[in-house]
Amino acid sequence: MRRYIVLLASLLIVFTACRKEAILTPSVDVPSYTLPQGNHSYDDSIVQFYQKYNCYILYRFTHTDFAYNYTNMRQDSAFNANPAYIGNTLRFFYDQLITRYPESFLKKTLPFKVLLASYIGTGATRDAAGFASTISTLTIGWADSTLPDKTPAATKQMRGLLNRFYMERAYRVKSVDIPQAFIELAPYDYLAIQPGNKYANGVIGNTNASILNVVVDFLDYVEAITSHSKAELEATVLSPTVDTKGLIRKKYEIIINYFANNFATDLQAVGEKP
Repeated sequence: MRRYIVLLASLLIVFTACRKEAILTPSVDVPSYTLPQGNHSYDDSIVQFYQKYNCYILYRFTHTDFAYNYTNMRQDSAFNANPAYIGNTLRFFYDQLITRYPESFLKKTLPFKVLLASYIGTGATRDAAGFASTISTLTIGWADSTLPDKTPAATKQMRGLLNRFYMERAYRVKSVDIPQAFIELAPYDYLAIQPGNKYANGVIGNTNASILNVVVDFLDYVEAITSHSKAELEATVLSPTVDTKGLIRKKYEIIINYFANNFATDLQAVGEKP
């Protein structure tokens, strides 16, 4: 009998504990960052951007904000933006990427945060691309005096890199995929490709990269498309004298059709504007 009393008492304790847990007030999610970060004219647009896309644009951040990538940390660093050039860098981001895609695509693919940095690099050595991405972050390393001095041709090249790193992050979280038809046209062995035979293998990027694979190949096409007009591509990599086996055109069309059919996005239009 005593055993049943003890068991009943234990059940009452568990029941009471469960009832107490059930009426606990749930914790409120607190945003990781506070906006605005300042009181400049561009801060209003940053707040509006967050309200529209739920994406933070930060020009004050920590090394962890930049480097943390869930399973590892980047070895380079990003340095806080020069306040005098933040507005200019924001315009570059808006003009060369945001205004060129449908809102539905942006809402699907924008990262948790965009960092505006004066530069990305190791110590005083600046990274040549000036952009970086992790699973949650896109970093633009041009918020300094160098961006306003870029020529139109250099700005187009930077637009291609911006879109490349944007798509790389989107691919990592599966907001964007590499089309299966593109994968099926991939070379049997990327590492065997040399500069002299890359076009015949449908590769348009740098064969000297430490790792050349289907992801890098796909991103090379994204960069080329978003930094060149169709006429420019027809005169270069899509020309029959370059694309001797027609592989480049096939892969180009696969990518264009993928973005059109899945996101109602004309990727080539991104590269058409000055």
